[in-house]
Amino acid sequence: MRGIVRLFVLGLALAFAFGGVTLRAGNAASEPYVIGAIVCESGPAATLGRPAGDSIQLAVDEINKAGGVNGHPLQVTIIDDETSPANAVNATRRLLDQHVLAIIGTSITQGSLAMVPIVQAAKIPMISLASSGTIIEPVSDRPYVFKIPPTDTAVARILQHHMKAAGIEKVGAVYRNDDYGKTGIAHFSDAGKAEGFSVSDSEAIDATGTDATTQLTKIRATNPQAVLVWSTLPSVFVVTRGYRQLAMGNLPLYFSDGAADQRFLDQAGIALNGAFIATSRASIASQLPNSDPSKKIALHYVSAFESTYPKDKPANMFGGFGYDAVYWLKQALAKSGPDPAKLRDALEHVSYAGVSGVFNTSAQDHNGLAAGADVVTKVVDGHFVLIR
Repeated sequence: MRGIVRLFVLGLALAFAFGGVTLRAGNAASEPYVIGAIVCESGPAATLGRPAGDSIQLAVDEINKAGGVNGHPLQVTIIDDETSPANAVNATRRLLDQHVLAIIGTSITQGSLAMVPIVQAAKIPMISLASSGTIIEPVSDRPYVFKIPPTDTAVARILQHHMKAAGIEKVGAVYRNDDYGKTGIAHFSDAGKAEGFSVSDSEAIDATGTDATTQLTKIRATNPQAVLVWSTLPSVFVVTRGYRQLAMGNLPLYFSDGAADQRFLDQAGIALNGAFIATSRASIASQLPNSDPSKKIALHYVSAFESTYPKDKPANMFGGFGYDAVYWLKQALAKSGPDPAKLRDALEHVSYAGVSGVFNTSAQDHNGLAAGADVVTKVVDGHFVLIR
């Protein structure tokens, strides 16, 4: 569907360029609000970007079906950056040429960081779908940049809370060899110092690495109490396979929320049984208590996503990030209208119970996600099971 939308937008642009379309003065109340999105629909991070792209389109369609934003339909152009920061930069410039009011994306930290100086210079709001807190911090230097996912520090703390309860303070880590993995482990270490946590050894794995036994052997030699993996598919599967090959089952296995993808559980099978994975509420929506403010929208999102995009199901947290980003913009645009500066101001006052948790942004916090938005789950027979 989105391929058709992108081709339609491109075709419309070409028609304007060659004089094939005549613009008419229309009712101002029906003028579209144009936004852009950049996601990793292909390349190593496709498991993050594809559901995000689907979910951005899903949210736009829902909003337009309900009457748009104060009568204005949303118009979105979604671009695949192929998991390339350079492509993300080029896509950002293309969207700015379309005079978009805001840009959502991209799916990975290094791509998002590459986009930051461009949107800052253009003074166009950006809502990142990537993890690292460095994307939005310091806020004083990045006033036009926001993000949906919990920061890696927040994910570290929720994992450490569970580890502490299990008597674990010393971990060995495997991290994806890029900004996502490096900053994740660095922030895990920083967040845990006051609580007595230490990282006995940290070893890098490339996003498309095919073997992790060397890294895991080095980690085992440092006598950790658990193994922590800060990465995404496909490398999380590679690490799990190596963990089982080396018979390291005596060490609890933990994953950052980058691994919170049902396809990982399906691929790993029984090898993943007993592992702990941080995830958002999208992965365990039906297990949430009725009092949870995100349960209703999370259940709706999962059902709507899987019925609209059956080939891309199951729904996951990465799609939820894209969905929430569009609803942030809906709320903010309703206050600001089509003025990017006013939209930026409105994005600092979002109050929204979303798929990913409850958000309350401010001038000091451009994420605004409530503490504990992520939860720790245990993998049991191929399913995420919420630890209560």
